[in-house]
This record gives sequence, C-alpha cells and structure tokens, in this order.
Amino acid sequence: MTPEDRAQEIELAEYERNQAKGILPVPNGPSAKYCTDASCGDEIPESRRKAIPGVLFCVDCQQRREHTQLLRMK
Repeated sequence: MTPEDRAQEIELAEYERNQAKGILPVPNGPSAKYCTDASCGDEIPESRRKAIPGVLFCVDCQQRREHTQLLRMK
C-alpha cells in the first residue's frame, strides 16, 4: 500500500466517523481539482477525487492537517 493510499484510507475513515457523529455535512459538490490549501494549489489526482467525494486537499496537505489535529487533541 502506498502512502497516498493509506492517507486516503485514513481520510475516508475520519470522514465517515465524523459524519456518523453529525460533525460534517454530506458533500454536495464536486471534489476540487486543485488543493485548496492557501500555501499549496497542487493538482489533486483524479483517483483521489473519485475515491473521496468532495475532497479539497492533496495528500500532503491532508496529512499535515490531520497531524495538526492530532497534536491539538493531546
């Protein structure tokens, strides 16, 4: 399994947990073609956009966001 695949798995699992808790709305728009992180803007691969509906961040930016969230939880 590639790091990208693992990141997608983690993101999807987190999304589903949050959605079940009512934290996140169901995405109602298309996935972003380019990462929406202000410091990035890299293209999000089509496979990622298809795997995660409404995805807004590239793998690297999503991993940074998750890492930051984990640090805040400690």
